[in-house]
Amino acid sequence: MNRYRFALRIARKDALRAKGRTALILCMIGLPVAAIVALAVLWRTGEGSAEGTGDSGAGAAETAITGMAITMILLQVVLLAGPALVVDARRRRRDLALVAAAGGTDRHLRAVVLASGLLLGGIAAVGGAVLGTLAAAAAVPALEAAEGEPFGPFRVPWLQVAVTMLLGAGSGVLAALLPAAQAARMDVTAALAGRRDPPGRSRRGWPIGGGALILAGVVTALAGVGPLREFGAAFGAAAIIVGLVLACPWIVGTAGRLAPRLPLPLRLAVRDGARNRARTAPAVAAITAAVAGITALAIGGASDFRQSQLEYQATLPMGSALIRAPQARADEAERVIRRDLPGVPVLPLKTLPGPGGTCMNADAAECPALSFIAREDPAGMTVLLDNVVGGAREARMLLGRDDPAVTSALDAGKVVLFGATPTGGGTTTARVFVWDDDAERTLRRVEGLPSVAAGGDPGVRAIVPPKIAERIGLPVGTEAFGVDRADHRVTKAEEARLQRSMAPFNPHTDAVYVERGFTDSFGTVTLLLASVAAVLALGGALIATSLAAADARPDLATLAAVGARPLTWRVLTMCQALFVAAAGCWLGIAGGLVPGLAVARPLTSRPEQPGAAEHGTIIDVPWTLLLAVGVLIPCAAALVAATFTRNRLPMTHRVLS
Repeated sequence: MNRYRFALRIARKDALRAKGRTALILCMIGLPVAAIVALAVLWRTGEGSAEGTGDSGAGAAETAITGMAITMILLQVVLLAGPALVVDARRRRRDLALVAAAGGTDRHLRAVVLASGLLLGGIAAVGGAVLGTLAAAAAVPALEAAEGEPFGPFRVPWLQVAVTMLLGAGSGVLAALLPAAQAARMDVTAALAGRRDPPGRSRRGWPIGGGALILAGVVTALAGVGPLREFGAAFGAAAIIVGLVLACPWIVGTAGRLAPRLPLPLRLAVRDGARNRARTAPAVAAITAAVAGITALAIGGASDFRQSQLEYQATLPMGSALIRAPQARADEAERVIRRDLPGVPVLPLKTLPGPGGTCMNADAAECPALSFIAREDPAGMTVLLDNVVGGAREARMLLGRDDPAVTSALDAGKVVLFGATPTGGGTTTARVFVWDDDAERTLRRVEGLPSVAAGGDPGVRAIVPPKIAERIGLPVGTEAFGVDRADHRVTKAEEARLQRSMAPFNPHTDAVYVERGFTDSFGTVTLLLASVAAVLALGGALIATSLAAADARPDLATLAAVGARPLTWRVLTMCQALFVAAAGCWLGIAGGLVPGLAVARPLTSRPEQPGAAEHGTIIDVPWTLLLAVGVLIPCAAALVAATFTRNRLPMTHRVLS
């Protein structure tokens, strides 16, 4: 039997024997793989609805950002699964020593540990790919319900899935490299005697390189957002995170020098972590990398959300509703609306075809449209309907109030223009045109139409009195139905019922719109980010605590021998988890602040909504989220560690050397 079959057999038996630790490693590798596969499947599925947009720049940016996200996720796998495999190798130290005593070479010992990483990584990669595909399939109906339109045919990018599986399996092998090297170098005599290896010396070049990368990342994040926009902040964040990962062993060791000032249990925990940096630093680095990325995303997302909130412009008067319907089925749609809103006054909104209208004829030359010659406001306006035909009632519904000037102008037979000023003083000219070979061709002009300019933004270009509409000579059709807020305010239940009823008329558009103001919330995103940070921080802290417990059995036996209470072990375990989680969380918050503040500049420096006023860069730091990550997550890690710690101190014997 060659050493590879021998190593795989031992790895399989050990994985079955230590089911709890095996499940933990499978989750650490499989869940990130599942997340990447689910995102890839959803992205490929949604490409069908986005084909033809021609936005190659956005596609390149999304590809680059996705590649960086995958890289960071794989870094998390290596940093979190690595300490877990170190735990496994330390637990099997005596078994490995027996293999060496029976004639096994360094290659055999390395092969045994690497086989565990390959076996667990391969199983986790396959399971994660299946789980991610099933999760994406389950998410497609929810996304279709949220968007109100088909998300696209379900498609699986098999090449990306296969690459992700290979990366997942490879990350398991990479995570096993360090414990494999330690197993090959271990003192067989000391392992058989139950003695521990002395702690290794830290690499002096790593903190220097890490500090240089952190400085370069700060400069890149602050100075690169000008020419590179979001990429400058992304590259800066990556450099800062990698620098912190390299500097973590030195930071953990430095924390040990401050231990004498701490209470006894926390002092022992910090000193133990500093003395055993090989198992503590990777967990701290993993938490740091995750929290740094989450901090940058939280600041950028909160700032972007704040900009959307400031720039929000109401499309209709607050509380009013607009229900669209195809002109060919307007009568049928009106009956459905009145059935769903019994006793509610429903106002048919008749329109003249305008520049933004949809031509239902294959030949665009058969679809004449109307525009009024006027000086348009450079700030622009929101256009829901082009040219509404009506009078005071339509004006009140669209404006949300009775405007005496608009009412008197409509009663006098004048065209009321919004967002524009008549060029002929008190008159305007109506131009009837068609699109011919991608160019406007004027059919006729109707001059001398009495008109006035009105303020406000009712969502229409003009309100045209019926007599003027007859003079223009274009067909008038019912394009939508309105519910005035003065008559009735549509509830959310009524809105949902109308959406279902109007789906057969407008299957690909949002047919019902009720103005409720800015109703979006950042709370869901905050909860998601906090949950991801909590899972990663808890996982890293518990892995480090598990390894510390495996290494500290002789020390705990000494504590029991000198009369320590059983509660001492529980308190010590709590402090170990608290130290690892707190160090990782606060280092991550510090590392993510600069990229988060930097990315807010390209995201929010310019208004996104047409007509929004200039506001400069908007920065909104979600302090509640950051404080929860920095305080609550370490406390939760300590409580979880205490919950799963046995009260009984181990009684082992020391072997004199």
